[in-house]
Amino acid sequence: RIGDILTIQSSLKKIIFDNLIGDIFVRDVKSTQGTRVLFSISLDSTGDINKVFKRYSDNNYEFSRTEVAIKLYAVDVNYISRSQARRVLTGLENFKTIILDFREIDTIGQAFADEIFRVWKMKNSRVNIIFKNANENVLFMIKRALSEE
Repeated sequence: RIGDILTIQSSLKKIIFDNLIGDIFVRDVKSTQGTRVLFSISLDSTGDINKVFKRYSDNNYEFSRTEVAIKLYAVDVNYISRSQARRVLTGLENFKTIILDFREIDTIGQAFADEIFRVWKMKNSRVNIIFKNANENVLFMIKRALSEE
């Protein structure tokens, strides 16, 4: 979040976090050996590292908060299954707060929503799940899963 562009390339994929335009891209690339990480920041950047620490850490500067862009997990995919939900949540049980960003997601299935907002949440009750950018369809399924608690 402090840099302008972060690129991570491995195998046949490259993910680009472009903070200049506020978007994330996944691209196919020629196969490469190992992993390449590129980070760029303008010399006259006005970014503030303190804002990053405040956004993702607590008062003890422990990185306890994360944000997940659901659209990163696949292109042109309907998020309907429990296994897809578990894949999204893999490794997130150690955070205190998870922000799920549903930007550009048209809909999710009942099983996907139930797995995240009821089943996974019951197993990881100390983790706070926040969602954002949920359209009417996504919001309907989230509310339905939350009402079954």
